This record gives sequence, C-alpha cells and structure tokens, in this order.
Amino acid sequence: MKNEFQNRLIYRSWHRGTKELDLILGNYITENINQMSKDDINDYEALLNSEDPDIYKWIVKFEVPTDNALNDIVIKIRAYLKANQINVLS
Repeated sequence: MKNEFQNRLIYRSWHRGTKELDLILGNYITENINQMSKDDINDYEALLNSEDPDIYKWIVKFEVPTDNALNDIVIKIRAYLKANQINVLS
C-alpha cells in the first residue's frame, strides 16, 4: 500500500502538463516506486521540481543535467524506457 507521499509523487508524475512527460514519468514511477531507494525517491522528487522543457531535454534528447543526482535518475528513466521498448520519439 502506498503512503500519501508516494501517491503525491505518482499524481505529480501523471499531471506534468505535457502528454509525453505524463506518459514517461507516470509509467516510470507507477512501476518502480515500490523498488526505489530513499535516495532514488529524493532524486526523483528533485527531478519533478525541474521545469518540463528541461526534463524533456534530459530524457528524450539525451542532454545531461548539471546536477549529478538528477543525471542518475534520468539514466534510470532512460533505461526503463529502453527495457520496456518505449520509443518516446515516435
């Protein structure tokens, strides 16, 4: 059972404002939140506090965030997309 904080992260992930990020982040967090470490969850929350255009560039266009913690979670999201054969460019 998810706690209130986890539910808030899931909600924020599914309601980013752009359909692409809603699908990327919503699916990622829904499928992975129960296995994520506390550090990963903190990094993910920091990612959600970033601007949508930046998040999109980092995940889809393979740009690198200046914050290493953000870069770590972006790499995990990209790996999730690849493992699940989710092509965000189509």
